[in-house]
Amino acid sequence: MVTLEKIIPTQKSREELDCLIKELYDVALDAFAKWLPHEAIDARTRHATFVLVLRDNTRRAVAYAVNEELELQGKKVNYFATALFRREVQRHGLYSELNDLRASLLPADVLMTRTQNPVVYRAFNRLCADRGYRVFPQAEKTPAEVIALAKEFCNEVTESLVVPGVYFNRSLMDDTPAPKTLLEQRLWSTLSVDKGDALVVVGLK
Repeated sequence: MVTLEKIIPTQKSREELDCLIKELYDVALDAFAKWLPHEAIDARTRHATFVLVLRDNTRRAVAYAVNEELELQGKKVNYFATALFRREVQRHGLYSELNDLRASLLPADVLMTRTQNPVVYRAFNRLCADRGYRVFPQAEKTPAEVIALAKEFCNEVTESLVVPGVYFNRSLMDDTPAPKTLLEQRLWSTLSVDKGDALVVVGLK
C-alpha cells in the first residue's frame, strides 16, 4: 500500500526542502543503482512546480516525480523533469499511473521530457497518444517547430533531439535498459549513453 503526497516546493521552507531532497536523493541512488551528484536532484527539485512523492506504510519515500511549468516558443510546457522508483516498487504499473496524474495536474500545449532510458520514451509515447499529442522524435524528420522548442529548452540539442553529455558525461543508470523496437534502436543509435547523452522527447498538440 502506497500513499501519494503532493508538494509545492515554493510553499516550503528551506529546511523542509533540505529534508525532502535528502529523502529523494536516497530514492535516486536506489533507482539508478549508482552514485550521482547530490545537485542533480537538488537543482531540479527545489524550483519545481510540483513534486509527487509515493510513500509506503512506514512513510518512507519509495518513488517520486518532479514537474516544472515552462514557457517555450510562446507555448505552455509541462516538463517531466524526474520520475524515480526504488527497485522494489518498479514494474508494478505505478509509472504509467503517475505519468497520467502528472499530465492532468498541469495541462499544457506541450509535454516534454529528457532521458537516456528507452522505457521512458516508450511510456511517454503512450501517455501522449492517449492525450492527443504527437510525439517527436519519430522515424520521420523532426519538424522545425519542435526543434525550436527543444533548442529554447537546451541550446546544445541537435536536430535529432540529442543533448550531448548532459548527464555528467556518463550513464545515469548502472544498467540502462536496451531499446526494444526498431524505432527505439534507431533513435538510441544516435546516443552515446556512456558519455552522458540524452534524448529530448516532445509531445505537441
